[in-house]
Amino acid sequence: MTEKARPAGNSKIMGLSALSASSVAGALLAYIRFAQITSIFGANWRTDALAVAMVFPFLVRQVVSHSFGSAFIPIYSRVMEKRGHDGAVAFVNRTISWLVLTSSVLIAVLWFFSGALVQIVSPNGSQELLGLASSLFRILLPMVILGTTNGILANFIKYERRFTSLAFSGILGLTVSLTVLLVVRDGMGIQILPLSMLAGALVEFVFLLVQSYRSGFKVRPSISDDSFMGQLARMAAPVVGGTLVGFLAPIADKMLASFLPESSVTAIDYANRIKNIVLAVVFYPFLTFADLSFSAEAAKGKKDELLSVLRKSINTTSLVMFPTSALLTILAVPVVSVLFQKGNFSGEDSRYIGYALAFYAPWLAQFGIGSLVSRVFYAQKDSATPVAIGIFGIIANVLLNLILVGPLGIGGLALATTVTSTAKTIYLIWSLSRKMGGLNLRLVIREQLKILSANVLLASGCLLLIYFWPFSTEASLVTRFTQLISYTAVGVFLMVLVLYGLGSTTFSSALSQVTEKIRNRISRSQ
Repeated sequence: MTEKARPAGNSKIMGLSALSASSVAGALLAYIRFAQITSIFGANWRTDALAVAMVFPFLVRQVVSHSFGSAFIPIYSRVMEKRGHDGAVAFVNRTISWLVLTSSVLIAVLWFFSGALVQIVSPNGSQELLGLASSLFRILLPMVILGTTNGILANFIKYERRFTSLAFSGILGLTVSLTVLLVVRDGMGIQILPLSMLAGALVEFVFLLVQSYRSGFKVRPSISDDSFMGQLARMAAPVVGGTLVGFLAPIADKMLASFLPESSVTAIDYANRIKNIVLAVVFYPFLTFADLSFSAEAAKGKKDELLSVLRKSINTTSLVMFPTSALLTILAVPVVSVLFQKGNFSGEDSRYIGYALAFYAPWLAQFGIGSLVSRVFYAQKDSATPVAIGIFGIIANVLLNLILVGPLGIGGLALATTVTSTAKTIYLIWSLSRKMGGLNLRLVIREQLKILSANVLLASGCLLLIYFWPFSTEASLVTRFTQLISYTAVGVFLMVLVLYGLGSTTFSSALSQVTEKIRNRISRSQ
C-alpha cells in the first residue's frame, strides 16, 4: 500500500473526542460486564480463585506488552525518520516475531508450574480453591500472546494517529467478551470468565490486524538482527525489571488477603477493577495524546516546549483527577452499592469492597501526575530512572502492607499502595527536575492551590450532606441512587463555584473548549 493510499490520521480534537467517547463507551461495557460477574458469581471462594489465577498470566502479559510497548513509540519514531514507512513496518514485524517467540516459551513454563504459582499467590488457600485457580490459570495463558501482539499493533495504529480505529478496537473486544458472558452466564461455571476474556482478545486481534493492513502493514515474520531492536531491548530492559518488581505489591496484597476472611482476595481485586474503570474514562485518553506530544517535543530537542506541555498537562490532569479521587474516596460504599448490589452481590459485599476502595481512591489524585512525569522520562529514552524509583516504591509498599494489614485489614493493603505511590510520584518530580535543570513548577503552584481549595469544599459539602442524610446499603435502589447523585451534585457545584470565583485558568480554558465544541455542533446541525 502506498503512502497516499493509507488512511488519513485523525486531527487532535477529533482523535481526543474519539478516544474520550470510546473510553466512556468502554467503561460502560466494562461496568456492565463487571456488574454481570458480581450479580452471577457474587464474592466468594470461587471469585477468590479467579483473582488468584489471573495474577501470573497478566504479570507476564504486562511484562512483555507494557515493557516493550512503553519503549516502542520513541524507538519507532526514530525508525520512521531513518528508514521510512517500509522500514518501520519491517521493524514492527521483527518486534512482534521476537515477542511472540518469547511469549510462547513463557507460556510453556507457566503451564508446567501453574500449581506451584497459584499456591505462591494464595498460601492459605484451600485445596479446592487452589485446584480451581490452577485450571483457570491455564485457560488464561493464551492472553499472554494476544495481549502482547495487540499492544504492538495498537501502538502502530496510534502512531498513524488513527484514533477512531484504536478506540473501536477496545470496545469491540469488550462487546464480544460481554456477549459471551450474557449468552452462557453460569452454564459453564466460573470458567466462562477467562474464556470470555480470550474471545474478546482474539476478536480485538483480528480487528487490529485488519486496521494495521489499512495503514500499510503486512505480516512478514522475521527474527533477523537489527540495531533498532537492540535499542528497543535496552530501553525496555529496565521496564521489564520494574514491572516484575511492580507485581510484588499485588501479589503481596493477595497473599496477605488469603489470611483474611473469605472473599478478601475478591474485594481487593474488585476494588482495583473499579479504580481502573474510572481511570479509563477520566485519564487514559488524555495520556495517549500527552505521550505523543512529549515524544514529539523530545525528538525535536525542544526542552522548553516539552516542559511547557508538561506543566499544562499537570494542571489539566489535576482538574479532573482531584475531584474524581475526592468523590470516590468519600462515596466509595454508595458507588459500589448503587452500581453492583444485586443478585448474589449483597449489601455486606458493598460495604466490604467499598471499604477497600475508599483507601485506594486517594491514589487517583497523584497517579495522573506521576504517569505524565514518567512519560517525559520515556520520551527522552530514559526508562531506567522511573523504573528504579518504582522498584524502591514497591519494596516500601510490601513493607507497609505488613505494617497496615493488621490494624486495617484489606483497607491497610489499599492504603499502603496509595501512600507509597504518592511518595514515588514526588520523587519522580524531583528527579525530573534535577535531570532537566528545573521544571519551573512555580508556574503551576498557584493554579494547583486553586484546584485543591475547590476540592476541599467539594469534600466538605459531600460529608455535610451525608451527615444529615446518611446512606444505607439496605435502602431501595431508587433511594440509594438518589442519594449518590445528590451527594455528587452538591460537591461538584461547590467545586465549580470556587474554581470560578478564584479565576482558575485551567477551568476557564476547559469550559471555553467545551462551549466552543457545543457551538460548532449546533452550527453544523443547522
